[in-house]
Amino acid sequence: MHQPIRENLEEYLKGSARQVPQEFQAHLEVCGDCAGELHLLEQQAEMLRSLHSTEGVEPSPGFYARVMERIEEQGRSSIWSVFLQPSFGRRLAIASATLVVLLGTYLVTTESGDPSIVLSPSVIATDAGDASVAPGEGQNTLQQQRQRDAVLVDLASYHE
Repeated sequence: MHQPIRENLEEYLKGSARQVPQEFQAHLEVCGDCAGELHLLEQQAEMLRSLHSTEGVEPSPGFYARVMERIEEQGRSSIWSVFLQPSFGRRLAIASATLVVLLGTYLVTTESGDPSIVLSPSVIATDAGDASVAPGEGQNTLQQQRQRDAVLVDLASYHE
């Protein structure tokens, strides 16, 4: 189809032949191919117009009620229905068992210390001084040395 026909085809098929320029008609008289294509397009447009209904189509009685019932039925599923699915329940059980095993392993393998000893800077510093006491000295000397070290650490770490 040639350029003058392409540009004005819609106006011609709408039925407004008055708005179609003179060169459109002149080209149709000269070009048989364009005239034949235009004739086929006119037939198709007429068939499509015949399919158009002038009456308004209304749905059958109860249509809206049936649609609303279906919407409400589909919307009723709760969050708890997810837990009833077998695959999700199996995954949840495996994850829970894994968590229990990990927590149990952690509790069993951790060191159990004396809860009465609180780790403070003075306790940590006095524990490091055990190697300085000779094995031949008595228990009193060891306790005195620990007490001195604790006092020194307390004095050194004192803040106002």
